[in-house]
Parts: sequence; C-alpha cells; structure tokens
Amino acid sequence: MLWREDRAQGRGVQLHVRRVIDPVAPPVLLLHGLGVGGSIWQAFARRLLPDLAAIAPDLRGHGQSDAPPVGYAPTDYANDLLEVLRVEGAMPVIGHSLGALVALRMAELQPEMLPWLVLLDPPLDRDLRNPEVESVYRLRHAPAGELEKYLVSRNAGGGALLADSLAKLFRQASDGAFEAMLAAWPFEAPSVAQPVLVLQADPAHGGILGDEAAQAFVKRLPHGQLQKIFGASHALHASHPAEVAQAILEFARAAKAAH
Repeated sequence: MLWREDRAQGRGVQLHVRRVIDPVAPPVLLLHGLGVGGSIWQAFARRLLPDLAAIAPDLRGHGQSDAPPVGYAPTDYANDLLEVLRVEGAMPVIGHSLGALVALRMAELQPEMLPWLVLLDPPLDRDLRNPEVESVYRLRHAPAGELEKYLVSRNAGGGALLADSLAKLFRQASDGAFEAMLAAWPFEAPSVAQPVLVLQADPAHGGILGDEAAQAFVKRLPHGQLQKIFGASHALHASHPAEVAQAILEFARAAKAAH
C-alpha cells in the first residue's frame, strides 16, 4: 500500500491530505475525531482495500492543516471538505466522533456529494458526554508527561508508544477546536436521506452512544442501519478494526448493489 501526502483547498484554509494511491480503488473520505489527525487511519485503511482507497485529511486546526483562530463548528469543517469533494468528485464518507458530526453536516448541505455514510460512535447521546474532551484539553498544557500518563490510564492496552503519538497530535491541535466542541454540547442528531451505517461502540468500554440514543437516531433515518460492536472502545476502529472494516465493506457492497 502506497500513500501520497499533499495539500487541498478548503473554505479559506489549506488542508493536509493523505491518500492511498496504490493499489488503485474507488475513493472513500475518512474523517478523524477531535484533536488527532488523518494519520490515525493509516493502519485501518489497509483493511478497506481492495474495495476502497482512503483519502484522510487533517481537519482544520488539526495535524498539518491550517489553524484559523475561529471556525470550528461542524459546518466549518463540512464546508472545507465539500470544497475538496468539488475537486475530487462525490464519494462516501466514514467519520469517527467529531468526524461523524462533520459527515452528517456534509450530507445535509450537499447530499448529492455523499452516496453513503458510516458514522463511528457519533457523540449524539445527551446522557453520555465524553470525559476525555475536557481532560485532554486541560492536560495538553500541563507539564510534560501528564497527558501521556492520562492516555495510558484510559487505554492500558495501547501502551506508552501509542500514548506518546496521540499526545503529540493532541498538542498540535488548535485550542479553538476543543473549545468549540465543549461549548456546542449537546449536539443535535439530524436526519439525512442517504444510506447510513451507525457503528456503536460499547458504553461499558468507553463508548459515548448509548443503546436508547443510538436506536432513536437510526429510527429517524430513512435508510439507517445500526450495528453495535460489543467490547469496543470509543475509538472502535482502533480497538476492533477487523469487525469495523467488515461491517463497512458489507455495507458498502450492499449500497453499491442497490444502485
């Protein structure tokens, strides 16, 4: 698998973009969660081949993309990515957490650009606020080592190497991105017309979408499906990559067959 890194024009910002260029396959846009970057998809993207080739941007204020002083609502991120799709063409979108909110907003704004969506543990449950957002926001500016220690405590199986790499990404991210996420809670769950697969993490293992909220959201979708990955953490594409990839590929093949 061969990746290329380049820049793409968003709505008034330049975005850093990673994309799989070999093997050649139909593209899919992968949107990361708060505070990290497109690089977190690099291991998972291999599991989508040969069906789907990942395009994984750093959202504004994240990774190597531009970080304006303001403009971190889901609509702002969505407008950036719709600019990218106007160049790249329509394609499906897979979004995790914040990335799922952005995918939903894209689908509302320009439904013709997104044939289908997969939402990984979207933060749409009023009763399950993610405690990591406030903790990471605060610890990003704490003395060296404190953020890493916290990340290891939250994911003991990940080890120090993963904690170090995540801490580096979290410290790169804009304060404004965290502040906007904290200020905007709770998020409303819109209904979109496209086929949507919601992959729910396990609330007993850190998932932030409870059963009742997940079922209520999917029930409002004209073409919604829900699958719970038992034992999966909020970052379910990292904790249970095989199950998540299989669910996505089965959904993508069914969506393709339906058209």
